[in-house]
Amino acid sequence: MADDRDILIHISEWASAGHNIALAFVLKTWGSAPRPVGSLLAICDNGEFQGSVSGGCVENAVIEEAQIIMRTGVPRTLSYGVADETAWELGLPCGGTIEVLALKVSDRALIQRLAQPEPAVFIVNAATGLSAVFGEDEWQGTLPHDSTLVETALPLLTSGKVLITDHSGEALLLRPFTHPYRLMIVGAVHIAQPLAEMARLTGFEVMIIDPRQGYATTERFPNTELVLEWPDTALTRLKPNTRTAIVTLSHDVKLDDPALQASLASSAFYIGALGSRRNHAKRLERLTDQGFTEKSLARIQAPVGLDLGGNSPGEIALSVMAAIPPRATINLSESLFLRANHAPR
Repeated sequence: MADDRDILIHISEWASAGHNIALAFVLKTWGSAPRPVGSLLAICDNGEFQGSVSGGCVENAVIEEAQIIMRTGVPRTLSYGVADETAWELGLPCGGTIEVLALKVSDRALIQRLAQPEPAVFIVNAATGLSAVFGEDEWQGTLPHDSTLVETALPLLTSGKVLITDHSGEALLLRPFTHPYRLMIVGAVHIAQPLAEMARLTGFEVMIIDPRQGYATTERFPNTELVLEWPDTALTRLKPNTRTAIVTLSHDVKLDDPALQASLASSAFYIGALGSRRNHAKRLERLTDQGFTEKSLARIQAPVGLDLGGNSPGEIALSVMAAIPPRATINLSESLFLRANHAPR
């Protein structure tokens, strides 16, 4: 979720300072719930907290319960009803009910692992509070290792989907902590400026890739990561994955073609290229000559963007943003297939 990184940074700092920590997760919602299942509220024994489980409706009550849980070590599943009057004051159309799991997390190593950039799934038994962190090739925590849970958790590393499942008669929460979605824009052109801003506002981590220092400047792209490398070099180093979208905008064959070749060899969930249908046909001929298959080239969405009828940089950027799926739908096995089968032959 979009604010996970900030929450995890604070949790890591609290753990390093020796504080007790409680985590509260939304398990179920009914009615007008402002926060989805899996939403996280982290509470420190010094009274600080980060995140939200209800947008302000029941945070104080959860924080009070968390202080007790940190002293006793006993997890609790809490249910709260939000009256229509309270919901209206908080900007919600009507009231509802939420169920929250709150537990103490004492394993410092587990907390530090969650704070690492590599994706992981936090797995917790709602009744006992036993928990573990699962990565692609690791399992650590008090919850015993289970091959069935590994199979269940593996695709969540890329999908980011929160799962509540019954396992041997007990409810388990599987909460992924994944990389944010990334948008890699090749070509620091005028369209890239509004596109970078729109993508950032919708939760993407944005990178502008362009070796031309006069184009990729902080004045033109404030608060945006600038990668002053040739696109094929940059993309090989950055390793686009199933949470990465790539859009080429430069209109320069020397930049766009190498970028598309590197993109097709990756598991990026979206690849788009600016240009007319005529130019794209020529592009496909060049890439075919480089050994890419018709199936592989079909991954390129071109001309990029939805036809919204606009021609200004902002309108084109909006059409591009509207065409990017809201979430990656490729699972881990498909990701491995893409990497293995979409490189040139």
